Amino acid sequence: MSTTNGTDPETNTGGTAPARPDSDVVIIGSGFAGSILASILARNGASVVVLDAGSHPRFAVGESTTRLVSLRMKIIAERYGVPELKSLASFEGLHAEVSASCGIKDSFGFVYHRENGEQHAEEHLELVNSSFINPETHLFRQDVDARLHSIAVSYGARAFSNVRVSDFEFDDRGVTISTQGGRSWRTRYVIDASGFRSPLAKKLGLREDPPSMRHHSRSVFTHMVDVGSYDAAIAPRTLGNLMPWNKGTLHHMFPGGWFWVIPFNNHALARNNLTSVGVTVDPRIHPKPDCSPEEEFRYWLHRFPSIERQFSSAAAARDWVSTDRLQYTSSRTVGDRWCLTAHAAGFVDPLFSRGLTDTLDSVNALGGRLLGALRDDDCRAERFQAVQDTEKARLHNHDNLVANTFTAFQDFDLLNAWLRVWITEQFDLNLESVRAYWRLLSAGDYSGVARLEEVALRSSDGEFSPANRLYNRANEEILRVERGEQSTQAAARAITKLITEADFIPPTLKLRDMSCRSMHLITAKNLAQVLTWARKSAPPHTRDLVIEGVSAFFKMRMRPGEFNRSQELKHIIAGVPARRAWAKASR
Repeated sequence: MSTTNGTDPETNTGGTAPARPDSDVVIIGSGFAGSILASILARNGASVVVLDAGSHPRFAVGESTTRLVSLRMKIIAERYGVPELKSLASFEGLHAEVSASCGIKDSFGFVYHRENGEQHAEEHLELVNSSFINPETHLFRQDVDARLHSIAVSYGARAFSNVRVSDFEFDDRGVTISTQGGRSWRTRYVIDASGFRSPLAKKLGLREDPPSMRHHSRSVFTHMVDVGSYDAAIAPRTLGNLMPWNKGTLHHMFPGGWFWVIPFNNHALARNNLTSVGVTVDPRIHPKPDCSPEEEFRYWLHRFPSIERQFSSAAAARDWVSTDRLQYTSSRTVGDRWCLTAHAAGFVDPLFSRGLTDTLDSVNALGGRLLGALRDDDCRAERFQAVQDTEKARLHNHDNLVANTFTAFQDFDLLNAWLRVWITEQFDLNLESVRAYWRLLSAGDYSGVARLEEVALRSSDGEFSPANRLYNRANEEILRVERGEQSTQAAARAITKLITEADFIPPTLKLRDMSCRSMHLITAKNLAQVLTWARKSAPPHTRDLVIEGVSAFFKMRMRPGEFNRSQELKHIIAGVPARRAWAKASR
């Protein structure tokens, strides 16, 4: 696909840039987004160069997957013909083909705390994966990102490490990229997937100051060893949780902030004794103290005795990272012959593990359009307007979600109600995604993939869907709390009323039962009951989505390598030693 004058970019050391490009695309950054983009572009005929200021393996956060992340990865793998990506969409695939250092995620846990007191047993919420479908994963990013990088290289991407980009020059035929040390590359299109310190954003003055976001937070984080089980810290099953807390991603929430605990050593085949930990706070409520990052983390632990016991023996395994404000945005994310994607475009907060989903949606939106633009030799910004619209919409939606959740941290009743609104929206998004994937997988039908972009772009439209209407009305109630116009308890009652009156929420999910603290959403029994309800009682819009989405779940559950768990994995999750599990499975 590339037009080239035969110049070797590795030996081109400056001077006048050649008139014609040496590559179709140069990608700045070989992390999660950059490597996936390099794979799909190279696999589909583009000449790709990847430049990175560092090298693999390396530390990175963004470690907890969700069902949406896995479905997006499957969609990208199928759409662009990169089957290796599917191994990253399940715990089994990762363990068998990528790394034995990843953890298992069989729950999404939220535990509420009050300062200087023991945790109240009734103040938690737990979403549990069932054995009906494969579990999600805690990604050990240094191994996962290195694997993604190697996939890109195997498809023909040319990768250069320890290369720092210093400048860009654009003209009507291409882009010249200069690096510290005197090298230069000539390309038709440049993608910056490098993250916060984006050299392209700096060159073009794209960062907004202040960022156009409601939310405001900063973070302290690292990897630790010997992090205890929260169940042991508070006595096993005190909270009535269905799954041990260390089998999934655990959020400890409190007014003004939250901790994450993401273990990599939580299954019988674990080969990694690390746990990813961090605390994120709103500095407008909790100003940054004058102390070391570790001292700050310990300070926060000391304010919550239940959490402090979990970390009584823990020690940092690498340097602590302390950030200033995490949020940043860009005035534009596309232009003639360039794009900022994923975390080069903007970032909100690690809460709800939305970063990987948004990254994959940006990759998916950009990949197909860029391949078409290269074929047509037309890389004007107009062709990529939908990519910018999608990225900005997702950042806006994520910002509202997290800002509202931090407001809800003031009161557990409000948090309990708001989380159920989020779960309702996630259930709908999962159905949209599984429907899109099944259409693509079974019939090569891209209509569902296009629909996912429409969902992202129209999600701020209060009339887009019943779940969207519920979300936006609940959003207004929390905004009234933020503005001081109503109490947290009044908002909790209003949102609870919205949920209990929502006729599109399947009754079997128990989301309208505010006293239900632990729930399985996707089990064979639940889905069968949801399907029956959809056919008999669901409103028209919900009926079509639920019937097709739930049917797709069942169809893919029967298809090898999709959602089904192997027998040995069921034993591994239950804690049976691997040798016994394999022996029993082979009989």
